[in-house]
Amino acid sequence: MKDKLIISDLDGTLLNNQHKVSEHNQHWIKKFISEGGLFTFATGRMEETTFQFIEHLNITLPIISYNGARLFCPIQNKILYEDTMLVLPEIWKVILQPHIEYGLVIYKENQPFTLNKNSIIKKFEHKEGINCKLASLDLFIDTPISKILIMVEKKSIYGKDKSLLEIQKNILDNSNDFTTVFSESNYLEVLPVGTSKGRGVNRLLSSLDKKDLYSIGIGDNLNDISLLENVDLGIAVKNAQQEVKQVASKILEQTNEEDAVAYVIKAMIDNKYQQPKPTET
Repeated sequence: MKDKLIISDLDGTLLNNQHKVSEHNQHWIKKFISEGGLFTFATGRMEETTFQFIEHLNITLPIISYNGARLFCPIQNKILYEDTMLVLPEIWKVILQPHIEYGLVIYKENQPFTLNKNSIIKKFEHKEGINCKLASLDLFIDTPISKILIMVEKKSIYGKDKSLLEIQKNILDNSNDFTTVFSESNYLEVLPVGTSKGRGVNRLLSSLDKKDLYSIGIGDNLNDISLLENVDLGIAVKNAQQEVKQVASKILEQTNEEDAVAYVIKAMIDNKYQQPKPTET
């Protein structure tokens, strides 16, 4: 297993619907690591909300956080790579839509802030186990920030929210300085330009500096597409969005509620996922 690396998304992939790692997944991840396998996360979350999973699973590799904007080493407690962005007043005017009921989380210096702690924000705080600090917009104009998360109430499990699609279009029409991605159908993330889990994968591989490493990525949502595209084997869980399944090399019959990650590890240990042999020249 020493030449195998698994990079798993958290929400909707490794975590069940209660946002926990099941005992079955824990068992097989620890077994994989004990046999020399490499395991880590690629998530849209901030590092603080992953610490419980890092501790429970004995993760020592850097994790990809903020959807690729940061690479964090838990052993050194250090940020290895970081992308930030400046958001000018004209872009804030596009983001702040008075006719839409939404929750806004702004990440600056690894702290989550909000301009209005409404019911959407309170629900998000409970889900993530964090407290968003109230702040005024002046704190975020023309100063480096890591990410903006815009949320609305979920209207459907399929299809992107129309109001968020409008905001996304207006942002991209007014500036080339940002990357946008839906991490859920009702979650629109605004990131530094070029940021993605795929870029995070490349930075992770560079930091590991291991030759002949076979990488596997597992995901479920639209922000996982670049993850699956930048590993040797991209795997979509059964509950993945259709767009994710379309780019995956393999689609599982197991969901995040059915220990999909454990299934992948067992298959690897049983050599069901064979690493392709190099082409002779």
